[in-house]
Amino acid sequence: MDQAEALRRKVQRLRAANTRVVAVLSGKGGVGKSIFSVNFALALNRIGKKTILVDLDIGMGNVDILLGLHAPGHFVDMLNRRLPIESLIVQHRSGLSVISGGSGLDDLFKIDEGDFQHFLEQFKKLQHAYDVILFDMGAGLDEAALRFISAVHEVILVTTPEPTALADAYAAIKLIHAKVGDVPVRCVINRYDNEREAKEAWKNLSYTAKRFLNKELKLLGELPRDHTVVRSVKARSPFVTDAPHSKIAIGVQRLAAGYLNENTEGHAASLDSFINKLKHFFLSKG
Repeated sequence: MDQAEALRRKVQRLRAANTRVVAVLSGKGGVGKSIFSVNFALALNRIGKKTILVDLDIGMGNVDILLGLHAPGHFVDMLNRRLPIESLIVQHRSGLSVISGGSGLDDLFKIDEGDFQHFLEQFKKLQHAYDVILFDMGAGLDEAALRFISAVHEVILVTTPEPTALADAYAAIKLIHAKVGDVPVRCVINRYDNEREAKEAWKNLSYTAKRFLNKELKLLGELPRDHTVVRSVKARSPFVTDAPHSKIAIGVQRLAAGYLNENTEGHAASLDSFINKLKHFFLSKG
């Protein structure tokens, strides 16, 4: 508790106009990406990093369900109906802000210029309100997702120690490296059965990326398999808030604390840079 309070005070001292934009993705579905996104966002918010979680798994999003929320509107409504972003934000009882994904939008970059300008104007409103904007991306990477990822400050890639999941994770890293360039990538090894398995998976993934892509990955952390996750999904109650003493909750909170410590040591980020990059990619596509 003392450590958590110290982290809160640190955030309050350092909070300025900087907003970090992070995309959470996976090489394939079924690795626990959205469950991680929800609980990581809650953990960041809990220790003072004011966070908004935006579900960009359009058509397949389940962030609101995992949190037990009823969304008043969805991300696609902001574009299709030109709604203000604040009308879409729903608050979890913990204080975490959430925007649900919705359906009916195939490609963010196929909208017209008027809708896109509305999108940019609305996201500018988040500049002074949040420290972190966390996008829960859909599984897999298409051209639109890659253009979107080109604008974020960093990527968190969730995988498991299973060989197929690691192969898909490497394929995603390879694609990001080829199409996006130097965006930082942090990895989460999720659902390990023993620590040795997790460390071996990370060793193989990081070594392969370094050898064949000359890409340096960072390890955000490793998380154990825990039946608490299944219970929390069934109950629509995230484990970070409702089972804080479980192994998985402690693990996620440790990851959030480590992330916070690293990203308050002079790593400034601007929402304007994210918006400007998005504008560049939109205009370059006509």
